[in-house]
Amino acid sequence: MIRTLLSLLLLCPRAAAGGKVPSPEDVTVISQDMGLILKWNPPKNSTGQNFTYTAEYSGYQPFFLTVCGSTSSLSCDFTDMVSAFGVYDLRVRTEREGNSSDWIVKENISLDKITVISAPGVKLQSRKGEIEVNITGPTLKKSNLEELFNSMSYRIRYWIDGQVEKKELRAEQSRVMLQSLTPNVRYCVQVEILTSSFTEESKEKPSLPSNHTCILNTENDDVELWLILVVLLGSFVVVLVSVVLVFFACWFSYKGFRFLHPEAKLPEHFKQYLCERPKSSLFLAMQNSPQPEERYHEVSIVQCLDDPSALQQLQQAQGSNRTRPYANISPKPEDGQNRGEMLCEREHRKNEENAGRSVRQSGEEEMQRLLLQ
Repeated sequence: MIRTLLSLLLLCPRAAAGGKVPSPEDVTVISQDMGLILKWNPPKNSTGQNFTYTAEYSGYQPFFLTVCGSTSSLSCDFTDMVSAFGVYDLRVRTEREGNSSDWIVKENISLDKITVISAPGVKLQSRKGEIEVNITGPTLKKSNLEELFNSMSYRIRYWIDGQVEKKELRAEQSRVMLQSLTPNVRYCVQVEILTSSFTEESKEKPSLPSNHTCILNTENDDVELWLILVVLLGSFVVVLVSVVLVFFACWFSYKGFRFLHPEAKLPEHFKQYLCERPKSSLFLAMQNSPQPEERYHEVSIVQCLDDPSALQQLQQAQGSNRTRPYANISPKPEDGQNRGEMLCEREHRKNEENAGRSVRQSGEEEMQRLLLQ
């Protein structure tokens, strides 16, 4: 009994002294990207006082384990001591000169429920009048987004730069194409990650929004479907009209050629008459009659020469029946030769008479000229 009283007397001054140490202010649990940090502020009206702090945690075990002991820092990192799906209690107190304050406790902390996901990374690329959005999630301190959360999607907001009206798009892929955009217009995009835990599937929790990312949209080089259909229809009509025109041109050309160059056809009775054997008695008589005998006379041509010796030499060289200057048709060659000689003599006489006449005429002309002188 006396020993117990003495122990109480010894403990009372210590408790009174400990109660004089104020507790830390504004104790807060911060979790971002599956990290776990406990932060606090110094006690009020503690300027110039040297306080230290001790922070502990308790999880599956029934007791607390010290993580930060007698530290002057105003925060303690529990990330390496906890798991993603555990439930923990955290506490911190102020210490000074061997005395300590009361514990400030944060209970039932579940990391997957309180953590805040950082803003995703966003990259834009414009091509053919559309904007491609490439989203990259943040790097977590424990595991990854697909394993930690039951579902995950992206909320994409985009708008024309300078306008208030925004359009929203939900997607589950990290690569999204924004379509039906105005070409040559600057668009801005902002992305959030929406997650739901396994214990609270119906509740979606957004991440921090990304920064506004803007890009100038390009021209749409793709041909519209209606334009393709119009071109195909026009091509079909042109081809059809061309085929019809070519057909009619060939038809009329053929008709014109047949008109200018008609095909001659013999009547059937003409063909039958030409194919039958001839029945005319005159024609049959002509076919059966013998060939008539042709009568002919030998022609001799005699050439008259002034020199009888030259004539004899020519006759010897050519023969008696060779060419002469005069032709006589006679049944006997000898008669033709005699007549040729007579004609030659007559020609010689004519030539001599003509020569004498020319001499007399030239003499008379000379006499007249002398008389006139």
